[in-house]
Amino acid sequence: MSAPSLPSGVEAELQLAVMEALRSDAGVQAYLGNPARIFDGESDEPVFPCVELERHDVRPNGSAGHAGSAHTLSFGLRSRMGGRTEAMRILSELRRVLNAFSFGSDGLRSVLSQTLYSDVMRTPDLREFRGVLRVRIILEGAGE
Repeated sequence: MSAPSLPSGVEAELQLAVMEALRSDAGVQAYLGNPARIFDGESDEPVFPCVELERHDVRPNGSAGHAGSAHTLSFGLRSRMGGRTEAMRILSELRRVLNAFSFGSDGLRSVLSQTLYSDVMRTPDLREFRGVLRVRIILEGAGE
């Protein structure tokens, strides 16, 4: 017996909830402004520092006929001032929010939100620092 497919729109709802959690956090706003400069492709000319959701990969993760999914979200940070230290502090704030993130919708709930990868490096042109943060959020049926 195959697991039922996830309700349509759960991916979009999860993504909106993640973006709202990050944008509304005071610690994140201290570095990225209020409203926090965290984008999902909405800005062609962002003000630095800023963060963009670059990828949202979804894979089925259900078992024994129950719905479930694993979501891997990748964020990119761009910073021109404050050096590596500021970029690392910003990623630390994002990790804090996302590791504590919880979500529930359409009979699904998050059971895990964890950082998979975090790094800061200088860009090849030496003009800015680029941070990368990858987070996994696992959803499963709320009554399971």
